[in-house]
Amino acid sequence: MSEALAPPFMVASLLLCTAGVMKFRSFPALGVGELALGAACVVYPTRVLAVALALVYMSFAVVAEVFRRRRQACGCFGENDDFPVTLAHVIASELLGTLAVAAAIAGPRGLGWMLGLPAPQAVVLLAGIAGAVYAIVLVYTVVPRAWAAWSAG
Repeated sequence: MSEALAPPFMVASLLLCTAGVMKFRSFPALGVGELALGAACVVYPTRVLAVALALVYMSFAVVAEVFRRRRQACGCFGENDDFPVTLAHVIASELLGTLAVAAAIAGPRGLGWMLGLPAPQAVVLLAGIAGAVYAIVLVYTVVPRAWAAWSAG
């Protein structure tokens, strides 16, 4: 079971790294913390780190819901993230947190495990992970813009 959760856990970890890097200018301390936790989960995943990742995403979900109700932007991906939070944002954070809980229970696997796979399998898996991270970034950044444009018309 932990092997099946390895790619999604990697996606959640790398997404946190991405968000952290994008916050360096607007919220440097938070950005560094997110990058550190995400990178630790990628390089040296443990149950404790998976629980920490779950707590971070569940906290994000709570904050996102508060911002959604107030029709505020969250700044999750830096200072250019200026559209109000949507329900998709809240749900994505809840799902990522739940995934991290499942990885904590099953035992998380990281980059070392993936690089131990046969090269073609590892390349395809890592490409899929990169695509999934990009898709989730779009959920957080483009969906609010699209929703605002659709709602206005």
